Formats: sequence, C-alpha cells, structure tokens
Amino acid sequence: MRLLELEFENFKSFKGHVTVPFGAGFTCITGPNGSGKSNITDAILFILGSRSTKLLRARRLSQLIFGYQEGKRRKSAAKHCRVSMLFDNSDRYLSVESNLVKFTKGVRLRGSKPVTYYRLNSEPSSAGEFEALFSRAGLYATGYNIIQQGDVTQTSLMSGTERRHKLEDVAGITAYNQRLHKTRSAREHVGADLTLLEERMREVQRLLRQLEREKRDAERLEAILLQLQENELLRHWRQVLDLEASLESRREVIIRYRKELEELKGELKERKATIETLEDEYKKVEAEISAAGGDRARELQQQLDEARVAQALAQSNTEQAQKRLTELETVRKTLRTEHRTAAGELKALRKSLDTARSETEALAEQAAESEAQLAKREGAAASGSQEIEAQRAALDELRQAASTLEMQCHRLDGEREQLELQLAQVREQAAGGEQLLAAAQADTDDANFQLQDLQLGRRSAADNLRKVTRKHDKLGGELAQTSEALERAERELHEASVALAAEQAAQRTQDELGGYARAVQGVLAARDAGDLPGIVGTVAELGRVDEEHALALEVAAGGRMQSVVVEDDAAAGTAIEFLKQRRLGRVRFLPLNKLRRYRPRANALLLLKQPGAVGFAQELVQFDPRYADAFGNVFGDTVIMRSLREARTLLGKGRMVTLEGELLEPGGAMTGGLPPRARVHFATGDRATLDELAARVKAVQARSLDLGATASMLREELAEVAQAKAALESECATIQTRVTDYDSTVSRSAEHLQQATETLAARQGAVAALETELTQREDALVQLQGEIETQRESVAQAAEQLQQLTGGAAAEALAQLQATLTTLRDELAETRAGVARLEAGEAPAAVEAERLSATLEQNDAEQRETQQHHAAERKLARKLAQQVASLEREEHEKFEELGGLRQQRDSLRDQLGERRTTLAQREEFGRGRRTAKDELQLEIQVREPKLVEARERLPEKAEQPRQVDGAEQLELQRESLEQQRSRLGNVNMLSLEHYRQEEERLARVREDRKQLRKEVRRLEALEAKISARKLERFTEVYKHINENFQATFTELTGGGKAWLELEKPEAVFDGGVLIKARMPRKQLFPVEALSGGEKSLVSMAFIFAIQRYDPSPFYLLDEPDQNLDGVNTEHIGRAIALQSEVAQFLVVSLHHAALRESAHVLGVFMADDGVSHLHQIHDIDSFIASLPAEEVAA
Repeated sequence: MRLLELEFENFKSFKGHVTVPFGAGFTCITGPNGSGKSNITDAILFILGSRSTKLLRARRLSQLIFGYQEGKRRKSAAKHCRVSMLFDNSDRYLSVESNLVKFTKGVRLRGSKPVTYYRLNSEPSSAGEFEALFSRAGLYATGYNIIQQGDVTQTSLMSGTERRHKLEDVAGITAYNQRLHKTRSAREHVGADLTLLEERMREVQRLLRQLEREKRDAERLEAILLQLQENELLRHWRQVLDLEASLESRREVIIRYRKELEELKGELKERKATIETLEDEYKKVEAEISAAGGDRARELQQQLDEARVAQALAQSNTEQAQKRLTELETVRKTLRTEHRTAAGELKALRKSLDTARSETEALAEQAAESEAQLAKREGAAASGSQEIEAQRAALDELRQAASTLEMQCHRLDGEREQLELQLAQVREQAAGGEQLLAAAQADTDDANFQLQDLQLGRRSAADNLRKVTRKHDKLGGELAQTSEALERAERELHEASVALAAEQAAQRTQDELGGYARAVQGVLAARDAGDLPGIVGTVAELGRVDEEHALALEVAAGGRMQSVVVEDDAAAGTAIEFLKQRRLGRVRFLPLNKLRRYRPRANALLLLKQPGAVGFAQELVQFDPRYADAFGNVFGDTVIMRSLREARTLLGKGRMVTLEGELLEPGGAMTGGLPPRARVHFATGDRATLDELAARVKAVQARSLDLGATASMLREELAEVAQAKAALESECATIQTRVTDYDSTVSRSAEHLQQATETLAARQGAVAALETELTQREDALVQLQGEIETQRESVAQAAEQLQQLTGGAAAEALAQLQATLTTLRDELAETRAGVARLEAGEAPAAVEAERLSATLEQNDAEQRETQQHHAAERKLARKLAQQVASLEREEHEKFEELGGLRQQRDSLRDQLGERRTTLAQREEFGRGRRTAKDELQLEIQVREPKLVEARERLPEKAEQPRQVDGAEQLELQRESLEQQRSRLGNVNMLSLEHYRQEEERLARVREDRKQLRKEVRRLEALEAKISARKLERFTEVYKHINENFQATFTELTGGGKAWLELEKPEAVFDGGVLIKARMPRKQLFPVEALSGGEKSLVSMAFIFAIQRYDPSPFYLLDEPDQNLDGVNTEHIGRAIALQSEVAQFLVVSLHHAALRESAHVLGVFMADDGVSHLHQIHDIDSFIASLPAEEVAA
C-alpha cells in the first residue's frame, strides 16, 4: 500500500484544483516559512479523520475553505473545499476490492453552515467507513507515524502513561482495552441485573406466599365448580335416560297390553260359553235334588239359618246390653264426682255470701255514722246562713241520688256477671249438643255403612269361598312352575360355572405368558385362588385402550403397568408378607384408600394447549372411575403428542410420549427407536369377560336361592289357604247374624240422632236468648255508670261550694270528713258489688246441683232397665242355641241321604261362582288394560316433548357417559358440593390466574438468574483471559521496541545509549514507560533534562524503533529536524532515507541535508495574492544554489 497523490481544491491556502504526486520512498516538502507547507500535512489529517479542527489549525470547518473570511461575503469567494488521497491497493492492504482506492472528503457551505461529505472511489460514503478502513490499515490522525509541526519532542516530553498508551496502540492492546472495558461494563450491567432479579424473585416469592391460600381456595372452588358442571351434565343425562327408559317401557307395555287385549277377547268368549254349559248342568242337578227330597233339605237349611241368625242376634243384644251397662256405670261415677264438686262449691259460695253481707253491714254503719257527723258539721256551719243551708240540703239530695244509682249499678253488674256465667254454661252445653249430634250422626252413618257392608258381605260370602278354592289351585300351579324354574336355574348355574372355570384357566395362561414379573404372577394367582383378599388387579388388566394409542400409553406407563391395585393398605401389607414368605420378589402396590387425588399441574395444562397435543395419557385409558387415583399415580402429567417433530419444540416443558412410542422427559432426555417385542399390554376385554361370568354365576346362584325360598313359601301359603277355606264356611252364618244386629243398631242410632238434634236446637235457642238479655243488661249498666259519674261530679262541686261558703277551720274539718266518707262509700260500693255477684252466682250453682242430682237418678233408672234387658236376651240366646243344635243334627241326617247330589250341586255352584267371578275379573282386567293403555299413550304424548327439551339442554356433540348414577344420588352429590362451596365463602378466582402468572414469572426469573449467573462467570473468565492476553501482548511488544530503540538511538547519536524502563514492573498497566538516555561522552540524564535537539533525537529513535517492529504504510513528519544542528540533521536524514526502503516517508523540512537525502523534493511557494503554488524540484543542488545566502547557511 502506498500513497500515490494528494488532490486539493480550495483547501486553505491552495486555490482551485491542485494535485500533489508522491513517489515511493523519501519525499521532502520544502519552502519558505508561511508558504503553506504544513497545509499539506493538515490536508492528510483532514482525510484521516481528525476530530478537532485545532489539529488542523482552524477554529471551525468553514475556515478550511480558501479565502473564507468570517462575517464577510464575496461573490468570488469559494463555497467549498475538497481533499482526496489516492492509494495503491494492489496488495489489498485496505479492505477494498480495488487496485486504486481514492478517499475524498469535502466541506460545502449551506448559507453560513458548513456541511461535510465523504466519497470512496466516487461513491458516497461516511466518516465511519473511512475510520474503519484506516484503522484496519493502522492509520490514525493521532498515530505515532504522524508528527505535526512543533510536536517532534512530544514523544520525549509526554508522560510515562501516555508513552505506554502509544506502545499499547502499537501492540493492538487498545482493542484489548476496549474489549476489556466492554466486558467489565457488561459484567457490571449483568451484576446490576442480577441484583434486580434477586430482589424481583424475593418479591415474587412473597407474593406467591400471599396468594398460596387464595390459590388453594380458588383451586378447590374451581374443582367444585367443575364437579358441579359434571353433576349438572349427569343430571341432564339422567333425566334424558329416565325419560327414554320411561317412554320405552311404556311403549313396550302398550304393545303387551294390545296383545293381551286381543287374546282376552277370545278368552272371554270361551268363558261365557263354559258358564252357559255349567248353568245348564246346575239346573239339571237341582231338579234331581228336588225330586229326591231336596225341598225338605232346603227348608231345613232355611230354618237352621234363621235359628242361627236369631241366636247371633240374641248374643249380640246381650253383648250390647253389657256394653251399655258399663257405659252407664262410667257416666254414673262421673256424675257423682261432679255432684260432689257442685255441692261443695255451692256451700262455699253461700259461706262467702254470708261473710260479704256482714262486711257490707259493718261498712254501712260506719258510713252512716260519718254521714251523721258530716251532716252535723254542715248543719252547724249553715245555722247562720240561709245560703249555706240551701247548699247543704242540695248536697244531701245529690248524695242520696248518687247512692241509689250506685246500688242499681252494683245490682246490674252482678246480674251481668251471672248472665255471662249462664251464657258460658249454655254455650258449653250447646257445644256438647253439637258433639252429641256429630257422634250420633257418625254412629248412624257408621251403622248404615256397616249394614251395607254386611249385606254385600253376605252376598259375596260364597264368592269368597270360591276365590279361596281358586287361589288354592293357583298356588298349586305356581308351585309347579317354581319347581320347574328351579331346575332350569340349577342347569344354568352348572353351565355358567363350567364357562367361568374355562375362562379363569385361559386368563391364568395369558397372565403366565403375558410378560408379567414372577412376583406379579404369584400375586394374581393367589388372588384367583382366594388366598389374597382385596387384590383388584394390575393396571394392565384394569385399563382398556384404543389401538391407535396403545403403544404410546404402554410406553407412558412403562413398568408401572405391572402395579397391582388393592382395595386398601391392609391388603397391600398382607400381599407384601405373602411375597416375602414365598420369596417371589417385589411388587408395586396402589392402595385405593391412601392414594392422593391426581390433579394436573399448571405446566401440564399449558402443554396440553399446544399444537400437536392429543391429551393427557390418563384420559385416553378406559377404566372404572373408582380406579382414577391409581391411573393418575401411574401416568401423572404425561401428555400424548402426535409426532416427535411437534413434541421436540416443547422439549423440557413436561413429560411427553408420541404415538410412535418416543419418550421425552422434563429434564430434556429423549428415548426412542424400535420398541421391544415382549411387553405387558393393556387388557382387551378378557378380564371384563371373566368378571361378567363371575357376576353371572353369582346372579344365577342368587336366583336359585330365591326360587327355592319361593317354593317353600308357596307350600306354606297353600296350607294356610286350606285352613282359610274351612274357616270361610262358618263366616256366612256370622255375617247374617251381624246383618240382623246392625238393623236394630241403625234404628237406635236414628232415634239418638233425632234426640240430639232436638236437644241442640233447644240449647242454641237458650244461647240466643241469653245473649240478647246480656246485651240489654250491658247497655243499661253503661247508662247507669254514666249517670253515676255525673252525680259524683255534682256532689263534688256542691261539697266544694259548701266548703267555700263555710271557710276557715270549719271548711278544713268538713273536707276531712268528706274524704273519709268518700273512702267508706267506695269500700261499701265494692263490698256491695261483691255481694251482688255472689247472690247472682248462688242461684245457678243451686240449679246445677239439682240438675246433677236428677241426672244421677235418671242414670240409676236406665241401669235397672238395661239389666232386665240383658237378662232376657241372655236367656233367649241359650234357648236358640239348643234349637240350632237340634236342627244341625237333623240337617246332618238329611245331608247323608242326599250327599252325592248335593256335592255335585255344590261343586257346580262353586264352579259357576268361580267362572262368573273369573269372567268378571277378566272383563274388569280388560277394562283396566284399555284404560291403562290410553293413559300410557297420553303419558307418552306428554313425555316426548319433555324428552326433546331435555336433549336440547345437553351440550352439542355430548357423548353419553358409560355410567350415570341415580337422580337421588346425583342430587345428594350436588347438595354436598353446594355445601362445600358455601363453606369456602367468598373466593378470589383471579388469584388462581395470578398465582399461575406469578409462578411462571418466578420460573422465568429463576431461569434468567441462572443465565445471568452463567453470563457473569463467562464474563469474569473472559476478563481474566483478555487481561492475560493483554499483558502477554504488551510484554512482547515492549521487549522488541526496547531492543529496536536501543539500536536506533545508538545509530542516530553515533554511540549514545538509551532504553525503555517500566515504571511499575509488578503492575505494568498501573504505571508508565520511562525513557533513559545518555548522549555520547555525557553522563546519564533523564529525558526531561536533555536539550531540544537531544529530545528530537530520542523522539525519532522511538519512532524508528516502532517502525522497525510494526511499519506503517507511510510516515508524515512536519519539520522533525527543526531543533537539530547540521550533523544531527544529516544523521536523521540518512536514517529516514534508510527506513524509506521499507516505508513511504513524507517529510516537511528546511534543512539542506534532508533535501539531499530525499528521493523526491516538492517546493511550496506563496505568491503575492496569498495563493500557495506547488513545484516539483528535480535538481536539488541547483535549487540549493539558487537560494539566498541566509537560507543556504541554514
């Protein structure tokens, strides 16, 4: 790579377009001071990307434009400037696919604002692209290979740290520093993020602990609501199934009824014909009996029946008389008790009346005495005044009138109370009359009903006997049928037992060859032999699967397919002891009473919603709901996926099994390939068949036992019917007797009813009369009480007026006497009222006592009459018993003569009765069937819309459950769930979703924390690695540059010595790089103590040392020899010429030695118009000779 030329256009002192060619090797740029030599250096820095215009010796970019003067505008002034650098890139040192690369940078004025633009090979570019290309080529505006005017000693004067940074740039450690800085910054950010995540995780954990209880309640409520939904669906299904079964059964019954009615029609026709035949035979036998003396037999039977009826009637009358005597005696005892009580009350009442009268007389005497004293005082007060005398007379009249009214009031009050008592008694009697009437009416109705019932019973007595006979025959037929059914059941039991044994043998063979472990086979064999109770079966036996899901489910279950389900943990313990004793091995048992209920976790539920998920493994297996916990224990949260491709996208999120049998674990492990051939399979129905056969055997055994018990019951019932048949023969006579008895009972009941009606009417009339009289007395009493109140007010006013007229001490004495008299009168009024009440109650009490006495006498008379009737009826009953015995002996003799014909007649009569009864029953049966059929059709019409409505309430495409409990059980379940729901109270259902979100958030935070910790460890390792590499790289560069520096300085100074020294060798990057130098024939001085020329030599030696280690494409040195004398200038010139063989040097210098050592010389001169011009100088010596003497001397 080499700089070929530099182009200007209106840049600083160069006007218009100027091209500066650069040859290979050493090019020297010379010219007078101020001619614009350094502007060439500024142009190169402008292209390389100097970030400060101060380095370009300008305050702002607009000052780089030729002729620009701030604040002035000239039409001839340039509006832009441009600089281009053309490089030879045949070695592709620059990362551009071109042999020639041209960098152009310019400034345009837009108004007063400068705008910078970039081009790369005539294509628009940017400062970033320029910087990237130059940095990869090792070109920097502030690099060691560029020395601006006056900066040659900066390398010597810079601090050790700055010098170390220069070496770091050469070593490329700047990139390491940037990487290290980025790594540390990233580690700090990651640490801050990790701290934030730790705090966030603690916050989430606190929130989760707060939500835990609400989440548990919400989960319980969610489960309850789900169960309620399932319960509601099952209840809908139960309603549908019940309606369907009801309709189906009714349709079947209607079909059966129609068939029965068709058969009944022919049967009735046959029965009527049979009855007509029997009637003809019966008439024929009756005629034969009459011809053989049957009339006398019938007459004798009639006499015997009449005698039996009369005997029964007499016996009944005797019993009724005895019953009546008992009732009368009971009533008599009650009446005696009531009479004694009434007499006692009357005696006490009269005694109280005498006492009250005595108290009244005493109070009347006291009142009279007080009145006399009051009259005496009033008379004394009125003796001197006619007005007072008149007032006293008026007061006496008022007092007399008030006393009279009070007496009348007390009398009326007593009469009112007496009327109230009489009214209460009469009402009670009326109520008793109503009860008697009701009882009489009930007795009459009961007697009529019993009479009608007995009359019907008499007509049906023979029918009852025939029914018993028919029942006897029917029971015989049923016994025969039951015996036959019992034989069939025994044959069916034998067949089912044989089939069960064969199926058990086949099942044992399948278990032995089906891949079960030896221990499992031993447990199953012990179960089948009955040695181990409580063993339900293996998971493989109890589950059924579709062929499509079989492989996936068997892989999901794995070895747990051989787990044995037991009823409880006790059965499991017994089986374990069995395995130990037999040394068979180990088996995994699942006790149903201890297993926890399976509930899918949140991650599994989310996994189920992903594409490709078929469902939970447990849901794809068919099993009895009782074993749900066992299958949940076996399968857990395993999800069945359609394919491995879909499952792989979810790897690590849960346990999955594909339909082809690949197993994906939550930890990320995958198992797949060709499944093994010998495997335990889920049951395909053999176990169900075995259970069905066992149930069939049990059912047949139960039916056989039921049939045997039924046969025994039929035999016992047949014996009972035989006894009942004999008992019915005597019932006919008894019924006839009761009919006669109830005829008389009805008559007596009618008489009692008439009497009770008349008594009730009389008592109701008395009640009405008393109520009227009581109302009148109450009205009169109210009127009297008003008059009394008026009189009392008048008396009080008169007394007050008299006292006012009297005045003084006499008035006070009169007031005291008046108050005393008023009190006595009040007490007297109360005692008189009491006397009046007692007097009013005395008469009714006496009347009641007299009534009870008369009733007792009446009761005694009725008892005497009933005893006489009882004796007469008992005597008649004995006489009739003797007559019945005589007639029965005669009847027995006559029956022996006509025994055969009578038996034939009785048989025909029984058959006729039985056939007629059967015909009536069958006809009634037909009517009942027709009515029932019509009702069933009507019910079907009513229930069919209900069924349609019930089906509409079911969800669309709802599959019918395999088992639906009864309506009552479902309702109990619903009530239990509702109670559980109410016990939970208010539940925040959002807490469940919040908990799941926070749980997922916690999982994400933990995963992020894990990743951040991993990133921190990675960054720490990277930081250590970068630091080690940085130190290694710096040490290597420092060693080579120090060696080059020592050699170069010796060459430049002709024997001087200089070297580099680390300020802190133990911590290189905490200190700087020092320069130690000793000029020839001088002692060692610090570099700061050297002269300006010596410092320039040190700087150039340092630059050449770096150039030898890491050559730059070109070097730009602006007057590096300005502080040197002629000898050292020649040394520097020769050194640059020597180094230019491997690099391109652009040097601005005024020294002739430099000009002579250079390969190319460019002269820069400024005209009078201030424009710099460029000239190529080919003859150096002629050029030097043409210079003025002072310049030649330089």
